[in-house]
Amino acid sequence: MTERPLTHPTARMLNHVEFAYAPGDRLLVRGLFEALGFRVLDPQTDPLPENLGPAAAPYLIVFLDPDSEDLIDNVMYASEVGDAQWRFESSLREHLAADTDFADRHAAYRAEYAQRPQAMMHVGVGYPNAEEVRAAMKRLAASPELSKRLELSEVFEPGGPGSVDDRVIQAFVYTDLISVGLLCGGQQIELQVRLDGA
Repeated sequence: MTERPLTHPTARMLNHVEFAYAPGDRLLVRGLFEALGFRVLDPQTDPLPENLGPAAAPYLIVFLDPDSEDLIDNVMYASEVGDAQWRFESSLREHLAADTDFADRHAAYRAEYAQRPQAMMHVGVGYPNAEEVRAAMKRLAASPELSKRLELSEVFEPGGPGSVDDRVIQAFVYTDLISVGLLCGGQQIELQVRLDGA
């Protein structure tokens, strides 16, 4: 078995993140990832690379580095939510619609993402510069289809309002389109530029 070549002998890397999305949202999810500046391969519609494994068809394959051809490392995957999770989430949504106290608690939880984005659960992605972060946020805001399903933060600059660390530039995207957990809990993605070197 061949091991991954890593540039540092003790290095570890993020292999992948697996997201789920609701039935019918596949094209919107692809648009979300592309607006973030990633390259997306859809094995159901796109020409396939020769090294694509047979299990890939259900997944959108999201290359964080648009020039990468690595199908296994530094990628994200997204596929339609499974039946058991969808049945559970549908029941949960029915309960949210029927129980105003429960719905208020859910709304308060979601509001925390706008009020304290750095402190809430998220997936962070590194960008090479602030211009790429700003461009991604503009693309997301400009999409009529996506903007209805997103909440976008300001771009937090070191020393500016809302900044919590002078070593990074940060922006946050909260959405109900994808999640690594329950879709009704939403997903936040941080777009970060590191300023203090490697």
